[in-house]
Amino acid sequence: MSLTVMVARALAICRACVRLVVRRPAPGVTLVDLTIPDLPPAFEGYRIAALADFHHPAGGDLNWLQNTVHLVNATSPDIIALLGDYGESFKRARSLSRHWYREALAELTPHIARLHARDGIVAVLGNHDYYADADAVTAWLSQLGVNVLVNRTLSVMRKDQTLRIAGIDDVFEGRHEPMVGSDISTREPTVVLSHNPDGVLHLHPELRVDVVIAGHTHGGQIVIPGFGAPLTMTSVCGRRSASGWVPNSRTALYVTRGLGEQLPLPIRFNCAREALLLQLTKDQHPA
Repeated sequence: MSLTVMVARALAICRACVRLVVRRPAPGVTLVDLTIPDLPPAFEGYRIAALADFHHPAGGDLNWLQNTVHLVNATSPDIIALLGDYGESFKRARSLSRHWYREALAELTPHIARLHARDGIVAVLGNHDYYADADAVTAWLSQLGVNVLVNRTLSVMRKDQTLRIAGIDDVFEGRHEPMVGSDISTREPTVVLSHNPDGVLHLHPELRVDVVIAGHTHGGQIVIPGFGAPLTMTSVCGRRSASGWVPNSRTALYVTRGLGEQLPLPIRFNCAREALLLQLTKDQHPA
């Protein structure tokens, strides 16, 4: 047995012991408006619910996810976006990670199946999905009726009007494509899903993109008052911009704090879990 596998198993035992005491609370729902001046009238008030970074440990508590599904469904989203990292994995312990993922995905299945939105569910993949088995994760999502947008674009139609929702592959482990399967010559409002916030830096400069929704950072997971997040695992997010609206040179970028954690211990500090609800509007709402 390799040292890496031994360490990974030791970490798993530590996490299991902590979870005997620690239980994940259900996240809050964060409602955020995005103004798009030329938004087609049919999409006024269109709601995108985004869930990121499940990091479900096989055998772990699922009450939080049951509550999350109830909360999200109660918001009546038009579409639900899953932003990757569905289980726990380690890059240097792929065989063990595949085993963990098989169990975790099976446990997630009945809960993901209860999510409901008018235009269905779309998803992208995260780096931890690749550490385990990206093909297996894609097959699992597809079997659940989820539209996996890996460098692909979905055109949502309402009254002959169009909203594009695209997904870019993970910028660390996948093969991201700057065009994300979109036609650069068309100018429909476009929402891009990216597990990693750095995906915003890899989009074609001439492609219309109104907003990128991302996860990956867990909001920093541990946020020190007066300092910020020591670790964001991205280049576009700083210690004071590990979540929320993140300034960048390309387009609007919202990074959700997500649902789970992946450090050796399942701990968050000063960084609450969240389910994001992004609402599109044509007019600027008063603060």
